[in-house]
Amino acid sequence: MLADLPHDTRNVLLTLARVWTTLGTGTIVAKDSAADWVLARLAPEHRPVLEFARELYLTTAYADETWPDELKAQVGPHVDEVLTQIRRLHDTLA
Repeated sequence: MLADLPHDTRNVLLTLARVWTTLGTGTIVAKDSAADWVLARLAPEHRPVLEFARELYLTTAYADETWPDELKAQVGPHVDEVLTQIRRLHDTLA
């Protein structure tokens, strides 16, 4: 899935949000609901990327999707943080 990050950024970010939400709640929810759950748990510096992905999901067709350079630069650190949280939660449940 991470290999798809450069060309399917929105979907990968929202899928990671769903993974974290499912591990945290035991419930599978829609992508936008998962984003809301994760946004409430992220440090402020990691929120803009997911907020933008959520907004694209709700309002924009894939063909019309564009990412500002400033947000593209924040994708890697956001993914690193979310993966850290997923691993941490997974380890506590294992």
